[in-house]
Amino acid sequence: MRREGTLTSDTWAAATEIGYVLTFLLGLSFMSFFSVWTWEMQDARGDVWMEQAIEENLDSVAAAIERAEVVSRLDGSATYAEPVDLLLSNAVNLQFRMVLTDDSLLMQDHSANLKATRDISSTGNSHHTGEVELAGIEQIWVVLQGNTISITTNQPGF
Repeated sequence: MRREGTLTSDTWAAATEIGYVLTFLLGLSFMSFFSVWTWEMQDARGDVWMEQAIEENLDSVAAAIERAEVVSRLDGSATYAEPVDLLLSNAVNLQFRMVLTDDSLLMQDHSANLKATRDISSTGNSHHTGEVELAGIEQIWVVLQGNTISITTNQPGF
């Protein structure tokens, strides 16, 4: 307080101001801890969603390949195409690719940190081939033509 141009010492006012500052800093630290905690929860949940989407993509494509196998067993000269809608089509930065071999279907990122496979029965006499980069792709095609089952991003012309 000021009286006639002289300063007086008011310890109650100083203690109140220090209390305001400490309360603000305590609130700021709680907000920071809460933000880090929720970010880690969201990041972990995103990883779970991504793994589930990878599994769903593999299951869908593997099922379409098995259906093409059935068609090839019924008629060796048949042509067959089936579109498969994919999840994770917006995950361009992950750089996933899907590879079809004679005995398995593989989906992995380029660093091979995320990798999942599905075994293919290969009960028919058809050959399996194909590799698809999945960045921004919403749909791939499982195609049986010339006794070869392949995966591609292009719609077949038959």
